[in-house]
Amino acid sequence: MEKPKVAIVCNSYPTKINETNQIFIKNLVIELKKQTIITDVYHNPVYNYWGNASNKKNIIANFIKYSFFIIGISRLIFRIRAYDIINPHGVMISGFIAVLLKRFFDKPVALHIHGGDLNIYKSSSIIYKKVYNKTISDSDIIIVNSNDIKNKVQKLTGVKPNKLIVISPGIDYEKFYRMDSQKIDRHKKDFNIDKNKTVLLFTGNAIKRKGLDILVDALKLLKTTHLVKIHLIICSEGPELKKTKDKLQDIKALKDSVIYLKKMDQSELRILYNISSIFIFPSRDEPLGLVGLEAIACGTPVIGSNIGGIPEYINKNNGMLFEVNKSKELAKRIMSIIEDPNIVKSLTKDIDKKKSEHDISVSAKRLINIYCDM
Repeated sequence: MEKPKVAIVCNSYPTKINETNQIFIKNLVIELKKQTIITDVYHNPVYNYWGNASNKKNIIANFIKYSFFIIGISRLIFRIRAYDIINPHGVMISGFIAVLLKRFFDKPVALHIHGGDLNIYKSSSIIYKKVYNKTISDSDIIIVNSNDIKNKVQKLTGVKPNKLIVISPGIDYEKFYRMDSQKIDRHKKDFNIDKNKTVLLFTGNAIKRKGLDILVDALKLLKTTHLVKIHLIICSEGPELKKTKDKLQDIKALKDSVIYLKKMDQSELRILYNISSIFIFPSRDEPLGLVGLEAIACGTPVIGSNIGGIPEYINKNNGMLFEVNKSKELAKRIMSIIEDPNIVKSLTKDIDKKKSEHDISVSAKRLINIYCDM
């Protein structure tokens, strides 16, 4: 069967001024092209000029963003007959536009749901829910990144289970891997990290959903004897970062052992994962959590919230779980690895990388099979 030509539609996408924006979509596009699938991406051109547009939610900002999005989609409309399939990422607004194009141009739609739109479904207006449900109903196939999202979509929209397929966005194991110990020691030296300290890493947006405050509250519960053995790295940007810094300043024993970094590209993140003893993933909700999988791919165990898609890949062979919002429980997990470094060593030695389920090349092959069956 001849391989189809695919139009990828999404709102945000990596650009020169924000190279990390929805990078997992770009990674998947690159992998599809490696496997000889012709893909063109149609994203909101506002991100070429306004890198952090997603952080602005007021009326004026939304008007600007949607106006630019329509301009970007107009390019697709003029070229729509060149494609066999439309593959939108996100229900609102990419997916809705895709099903409208399907109606006029008879192009099948493979809809990707990553969870962002779904998180606000319950609290949204009737119009939002009708548009969401219509998009789900009119899509030919729906691809979700975890069983958690699959179950939520079914429950909220009533879509038939056979229309939903779980495919991981995928991890590129050529980009995320365990470095040799000498390189790790050199990088620790670059960051002035004592190699005898337990290095805790948080990376993600400084927003309530990501739970950075839960980590800070957990650290405040630790004794000084534990805190002096910790080096904390926070790789983050967002509205709650200043509040976090203020709270951490009150923890005197950590004063000279906290590193703040802005968002980094994948090669820089690989270094952070490798120099860390444990990746802390305290989200209040998480559809899947690729950062947790990236950490594991680099041989770094994860302490993650027992919520959403996180428990689908965290197990006794690659990390620990704690109940969401329970900073006291997270503090106990951190305390246990400080008191017994062999816990981390045992997890790291034969860490379960979940490679068979989350290898991006496998995800791309599964996606190609879906395209060819449409």
